[in-house]
Amino acid sequence: QQQQQQQQQAKPKRSAAASASLDDAVALAEKGTMLMSKGFYGDALVVYDKCLNIQLQHLGDRHPMVAHTVDLMGVALLRLGNAEEALETFEKAVYIVEQIYGTGNHPDWALTVFHAGQAYELEAFNYDREKKDANQVMEQLTDKAYELYEKALEVFQSRVEANEADIDVANVVHAMGNVHLMRGEHMEAMRKFKYALEAKIKLLGEEDASVGWTKCNIANTFAGLYKLEDAIKWYKEALDTVTAIYGADHPEVGTVHWNLALAYHAKGEVEAQKRSLTWRNRWPFKFFGQQTKKRLIHEGDDFEKMDQHLHHAFDVFVKRFGEDHVMTSRATAAIMAMRELVRD
Repeated sequence: QQQQQQQQQAKPKRSAAASASLDDAVALAEKGTMLMSKGFYGDALVVYDKCLNIQLQHLGDRHPMVAHTVDLMGVALLRLGNAEEALETFEKAVYIVEQIYGTGNHPDWALTVFHAGQAYELEAFNYDREKKDANQVMEQLTDKAYELYEKALEVFQSRVEANEADIDVANVVHAMGNVHLMRGEHMEAMRKFKYALEAKIKLLGEEDASVGWTKCNIANTFAGLYKLEDAIKWYKEALDTVTAIYGADHPEVGTVHWNLALAYHAKGEVEAQKRSLTWRNRWPFKFFGQQTKKRLIHEGDDFEKMDQHLHHAFDVFVKRFGEDHVMTSRATAAIMAMRELVRD
């Protein structure tokens, strides 16, 4: 009986898809792309699903347009932070592309393989660092991501002249930098990001969101090296770029605010430690209780800026991702920790 109900519920969906034309599918794909650019990833996923149903009715399940739409659905899931679902979706896209073009020599294959690598990278990023097997699991996931990046890079590089800037090559090299950064290999990460940035500026100009995102990861690398002034400088450049393009409440803008909050927090902790050492024997500081001392040394410009960026990031994450998303949870934990730190 449950199976019959599911079949009956699916009938209107199939009927609507059958009565729609491929032009309708194109319009839906364009709408999905527009929603993605505005950061409405969940809405885009729904639209892409409608597009896919129409394409399947008219084209079958082994067509380049179908593979492309499945891949776009994977990208939407990736932006939503759903690494496992994204990986499953990308693997479907890879399978379809391989049925059409074969393995290892077509740019569509390279693109879907690259996206599958990003899903493995996101799994590593999302993995709970507190678990005992965190290092082992993250190494396995980043190894798999890098393996797929290398396969995609080989195809993309084979299609361009030596030393010619190419956006697909730049994007893959950028992703490789992410893996190096996650592993703590900061100098190699910086080399990858600087290569990607140079190519992107040459191809896209300075005022492109992708350029801003690479600048953000250069800032992440400086932050990992505890070069916090440099990190903040690059974060601000990235924030100016993505805010000008997307507006203040876009998820990518929220992510840059989050990174800036972390950088100001790290910088503030350094200054707080200096104040603690300088003030510890001064009157009346030495007579205060431990909680009051902690609150006093954590006052200052860096912590105020951290608080501003942290709350901006939190507001964006809640609005766009919901309360259960990993980035919302991290921002919530940071806000609660800061409140406890300065509680008198």
